[in-house]
Amino acid sequence: MSNFKHISAEQAARLLAREETVMLLDMRDARAYCQGHDPRAIHLSDTTLRSLVKYTPRTVHMIVCGDEEGASAEMAQFFSDYGFANSYSIDGGYPAWSAHRQRQNGAQRVALRLAAHS
Repeated sequence: MSNFKHISAEQAARLLAREETVMLLDMRDARAYCQGHDPRAIHLSDTTLRSLVKYTPRTVHMIVCGDEEGASAEMAQFFSDYGFANSYSIDGGYPAWSAHRQRQNGAQRVALRLAAHS
């Protein structure tokens, strides 16, 4: 039974903005993570996974993204199976998350330019 939720990158961004108890988990391999990641993201390795499952309150919102949407959905289900009440997989994985961040950063730059010319 699937207890996690599929969410869009936009929904994930709203969740990160409004919730105090939320974690963004990047499950891409170490090389991809080191080449670029969201500064709020925790790299999900075997070590961090064990620590998260052992020490994280089950009320924390867990947002998972990775290279492959299916893998992040499996990991979101894993967290749900371990009792995390709010477990999410980003539709489109890291590529969708990265594209959303780029659009968001572009909109912020435009707003700053407009404000500077006012």
